[in-house]
Amino acid sequence: MRMMTSCVLIAFSPDAHEVGTPAAEEQRTVKCQELSLTQADIYQSGGEGLSPEAKLLIPYDREYKGERELIYRNERWKVIRSDPYKDWNGVILLIRRKAGNSGSVVNRYA
Repeated sequence: MRMMTSCVLIAFSPDAHEVGTPAAEEQRTVKCQELSLTQADIYQSGGEGLSPEAKLLIPYDREYKGERELIYRNERWKVIRSDPYKDWNGVILLIRRKAGNSGSVVNRYA
């Protein structure tokens, strides 16, 4: 079993995508665990034109509030899909690196 680590969930303000509105983001650090991608994960996401690069478990579903981006392994990632975890009250996230990723992100909350 892989060890727990942490990731930073990024939430944007509701009006962040309106023209002329500065994007405000809120970052929260939560525990997570990387899981192995299965062929089913890749197949299901491939049908939507997306290909996941990693799979994370957030062990407590109350910690995930629908964020669409996160910082993991010092890189910015986009959440492709979130699913409930059947064995716990957790959430599984399928993620891929965000386009234009610089490769190093400074986490001001670490």
